[in-house]
Amino acid sequence: MIGLRAKGQQTWWMTMLLSTGFLCSAGAGETTSPDESCQNHATASLRIVNQYGSEAFSGQRAVGSNIFDVTVGPKGNELRFVPDSVNIVVGDTVRWTWGSNSHSVTSGTSCTEDDQFCSPNNMNCEAGILNNTGFVYEFTFTQSGIYQYFCHLHCFVGMTGVVNVRTTHPMPRPRPTPAPRP
Repeated sequence: MIGLRAKGQQTWWMTMLLSTGFLCSAGAGETTSPDESCQNHATASLRIVNQYGSEAFSGQRAVGSNIFDVTVGPKGNELRFVPDSVNIVVGDTVRWTWGSNSHSVTSGTSCTEDDQFCSPNNMNCEAGILNNTGFVYEFTFTQSGIYQYFCHLHCFVGMTGVVNVRTTHPMPRPRPTPAPRP
């Protein structure tokens, strides 16, 4: 009898919670009077930062930036990143696409994550979340530097890579002006 009563109370509370949510959302966008219990309040925008206090990746690529593709564990080379070294400039994006199962992209050296970026969503890097064939992960690099990364499961066999990020594109070397021929 007590179990039935508790179940009834849970059902009642869940019903009240859901109906309140539906009533509030039903009035969203409509003009409401001051005596109504559901009100829309303006909120400050949320600024997400990484562990270094820098603004976290927003998912937006800069205009004019480039995308560089890396295959994670392609067929025939399941324990490699291809290419394993990429040279880009600040604002460019690296896009990793899984070619085989049970891999991750985790920033760090010597198989130790440094929490700068990681698949699938730059969170819980220490967990080494593995993804499978067809998964795609992108990261836009906003600061110059050398970024090493590895597959959490296969680092011990050398499944590592590096992204070299420069501030600007290298200047093309000027070609000498050809001498006029007689």
